[in-house]
Amino acid sequence: MYQDDPAALHVGRLTKILDHALTRKCLKIARERGIDEFSMMHGHILGFLYCRQQQDVYQRDLEAAFHITRSSVSGMVKLMEKKGYITRQSDDGDTRLKKLSLTELGISVFERSMEAIDEVEALASQGLSLEERALFQSLCQRILANLQ
Repeated sequence: MYQDDPAALHVGRLTKILDHALTRKCLKIARERGIDEFSMMHGHILGFLYCRQQQDVYQRDLEAAFHITRSSVSGMVKLMEKKGYITRQSDDGDTRLKKLSLTELGISVFERSMEAIDEVEALASQGLSLEERALFQSLCQRILANLQ
């Protein structure tokens, strides 16, 4: 970024640049670990399901958790099912609802991707104190609240 550029301090621009750099590094490390054709959102969904393996999770839960549309979730779920990461099963109480579950492959891919995420997190936060990390989180949460 250029010092004379008035947009240099724009929150949107800075977060986009940071997001792009984090995503690019995560995907590079994931590929090095043998995880192919993987999007960051797939990783988030796998993580959501991984942490809720003992609960019933439906597509609407993903919509709410990630603030994404029904059509976006539907497309991602179909692709992840095709790749063998998840399964969809009819709910006993309402056959219109489909419970989402991780497969063994989905669990394995998630665990390997977490190694990549942990490595990128360590790189990104090196040299930052706990207080600085907490301040960064607080500022991001305030910006998000301003936009909602």
